[in-house]
Amino acid sequence: MIELKFPKDFWLGAATSGPQLEGRFNKKHANIFDYDFEKFPEHFWHGIGPDVASNFYNDFREDIRLMKKAGLNSVRTSIQWSRLIDDLEEGTVNPEAVEFYNAVIDEFLSNGIRPIINLHHFDLPVELLHKYGGWANKQVISFYVKYAEQCFRLFGDRVSDWFTHNEPMVVVEGGYLYQFHYPDLVDGKLAVQVAYNLQLASSLAIQKYREVNQNSDGKIGIILNLSPNYPASQDKEDIAAAHFADLWQNRLFMDASVKGKFPNELVEILTLSQFFRVTNVEF
Repeated sequence: MIELKFPKDFWLGAATSGPQLEGRFNKKHANIFDYDFEKFPEHFWHGIGPDVASNFYNDFREDIRLMKKAGLNSVRTSIQWSRLIDDLEEGTVNPEAVEFYNAVIDEFLSNGIRPIINLHHFDLPVELLHKYGGWANKQVISFYVKYAEQCFRLFGDRVSDWFTHNEPMVVVEGGYLYQFHYPDLVDGKLAVQVAYNLQLASSLAIQKYREVNQNSDGKIGIILNLSPNYPASQDKEDIAAAHFADLWQNRLFMDASVKGKFPNELVEILTLSQFFRVTNVEF
């Protein structure tokens, strides 16, 4: 029998998020999932929402021991902005939330599991959507950067791997084009503005991380759900459509994150189509 071994330092892990795990216990603020479930429980499979989730808030120690038993040495999860931050505009923290996340991180580490922490998993505090327009307003970016800085300062001594957003294109398409995430809008110009602001928020959070990083081995990036695009036929219209889909779905966030600029061709197309909308409050 051939024995296969993982190479040294191979990460055998799993990925989840705060809103999928924790439940709504002891949270001052609702995120968009919490609010959506309150108002439209039919949007959720069998009416099962985020109030309890997998009860990680109460069972995290046992859950993490099971992760260790399964052989995991790394786990990606997220901090809930709506849990950690007490005053969303000032960026002050909730002491109970700090205690909770400290306990979770320490439990991971004591079980030999590397915590990989994401800052935003589709879970914008709904108050910022209703009061400011959410990611369509650049002022929300400043609130996000304050939140990110708190995370880096509070937990960066033990967490070395960070992400700014999970799959930001899902926020754009789900919330502003295809109606599968609250606020369930169909508005192309608003979708473009939200995409731009999400990328700007990521870039500014990374800049802040480099200013306050406590860990010489620390790394930060963005999680993208890249989608290969193929033309339906070899007709020039189908080829052009597939090329635009690649620019929009893949290269918008990838080029901006890796190369520091949006694809010129995408910018030209959106400009010609008058798809840029500038918000009143500039960052």
